[in-house]
Amino acid sequence: MTTPPPPVPPDGGGVVPPPPPNPYAPPSQFPPYPPPPRQRPVHPQFPDGFPPYPPPGQQQLPPGPPPGTGPTVGVGQPAVPAHPLLYPGAPVTLVDAVVSGRPVKPAGWGIPDFVITFFLWIFFSTVAVGISALLFGDPEVTSGPGIMLALSMPWIGLAGWPLLVSWWKGNGPVIDFGLTARVSDLLWGVAYGLIALVCAAIIAAITTAIFGDFDSAAGEIGASLDSLPLLLLFGVLVGLGAPIVEELAFRGLLFGALAKRGLAPWLSIGISALVFSSFHFEPIRIPLLLSTGIVLGIARYHRRSTTVPIIAHMVNNVPAAIALVLMSS
Repeated sequence: MTTPPPPVPPDGGGVVPPPPPNPYAPPSQFPPYPPPPRQRPVHPQFPDGFPPYPPPGQQQLPPGPPPGTGPTVGVGQPAVPAHPLLYPGAPVTLVDAVVSGRPVKPAGWGIPDFVITFFLWIFFSTVAVGISALLFGDPEVTSGPGIMLALSMPWIGLAGWPLLVSWWKGNGPVIDFGLTARVSDLLWGVAYGLIALVCAAIIAAITTAIFGDFDSAAGEIGASLDSLPLLLLFGVLVGLGAPIVEELAFRGLLFGALAKRGLAPWLSIGISALVFSSFHFEPIRIPLLLSTGIVLGIARYHRRSTTVPIIAHMVNNVPAAIALVLMSS
């Protein structure tokens, strides 16, 4: 490509016209960098700046909590970092997971899942009666095998759904329900179990004085068993199995669902205890069961663990199960 000849002055003049502007040429001058700070507009009423707040002589608001702290999550427990997943009475396992930075997600289970648990318990109870009628010819569920089946099969719904839904919609039962394994859990569980026994004994004495002697449904069932192996199995189911299953449903799923909705701790304890006492369908024992449920709920809130009420429930049930086996054998 050849270089174009220099422009020739028109009419032989000595002034060369300037070339046309190049649209692609870089700008001859850039704006200063960094830009100068913007001037703050002056308020007409306060040309020298705003006065301090609060004015001198007035009381200041009390200081808020220190940064990084939040509400306590249990009686006598230290404050934990504020976090949307934590609530009063949150399981200590969830608190530890949040504090340590482990990945946790909002638990999607709630009160509707407890309703599902209840209906699954009814469904499997009905299935157990049907199987007892078909296999053992015992539609009234009075034989030993039929009683064992009718007692244990409903647990598929009562404990199975809380466990399943905690894995499905949450972080698993260990984190969501506070299934801890601490030495203090055993000590506190025994202590709360003894408290529940004392409260139950007092209320049982009052109930007997008003209505006369009464027995529990488990006692009546155990008295109908005439086989020692079945009696031992029944004692194990009542003393050890029932506390695990019922606490997963009532102090694990129901208590957690109520507390997550922002209910006051005493409401979560009271409602879960009332549902627990009504669940047994023994009207004369409702006051006794209500006191037991309240003690177990306090244990769950105090220690932020479902393990503690499980142990307390076992302490409450095992003496009666042993007495039942000894008196019926």
